[in-house]
Amino acid sequence: MKLMDMKAKVILSLFIVLFLTSQAFAGWMVESVNRDTNGEETTEILYVQKNKMKSVGPEMIMITDLDKNLLYIVNPKPEFKIYWSGTPEEMRKGIEEMTKQMEEAYLKNMSPEQREQYKQYKESMKEKPKEPATKKKFEVKKTSEKAIVAGYPTRKYQVWVNGELKEELWISSKIKIKDEIDLNKLEKFKEAMSGPEEEESYESSPEYMALMEQGIPLKSINYSNQGNSVNEVKKVEKRKIPDSEFKVPKGYKKISLLELHQLQEMMEQKEEEEEEE
Repeated sequence: MKLMDMKAKVILSLFIVLFLTSQAFAGWMVESVNRDTNGEETTEILYVQKNKMKSVGPEMIMITDLDKNLLYIVNPKPEFKIYWSGTPEEMRKGIEEMTKQMEEAYLKNMSPEQREQYKQYKESMKEKPKEPATKKKFEVKKTSEKAIVAGYPTRKYQVWVNGELKEELWISSKIKIKDEIDLNKLEKFKEAMSGPEEEESYESSPEYMALMEQGIPLKSINYSNQGNSVNEVKKVEKRKIPDSEFKVPKGYKKISLLELHQLQEMMEQKEEEEEEE
């Protein structure tokens, strides 16, 4: 998993939790299939209960405890038995430090002339005044289209940003947000992860949040310059989830974020090489 993809995936998972609900002493298990811009499909399972959430995917397992303000990233391969944990601020700072270290390693492989050119480029970027952020226009449009997804009736909505279609969602009002997740804690957690310089996101807009309060999106299509990605829920199940599901397994070793990232990169490279054989 690429460096910034790790942060983006964590934030995306937090947004997904906004879609969920539960009754007292019960949680939800949601199984979905994601198809990325390259057409590759992966299955993920999300567990949510009492301000805790766990996302299980092929590249990582992520556990979030909103009451303790902690995030855990666990390598999904049981033979490694490693994990990282920290606050959202610590993850953001860790990624910034990783970026700096990787940049320094990149510079070491440059010639003196290339390093000087890179230095001049960095200086020129610092000198450029930042353009004032323009207020974005967010719109949510309700359509007449309906469909049955994962056994639930849904209605299609569209999300527009400055006149450009960004997302389509098929929302079921049969599953509504209640008291299982403290949305204020969730939003603060996400903001701490993103940092003050993060670009304004439509997912945090009042228009989008109001849409999420209507129910759970069982299917969504995200539109971007890189292509379209699709997420579709295949199963929604209300169940009592044991507390152990939200804990790092015993015997796992805590490592740094950089070590975790390097291992993820190594695993991906190995898988690519095996596919080419």
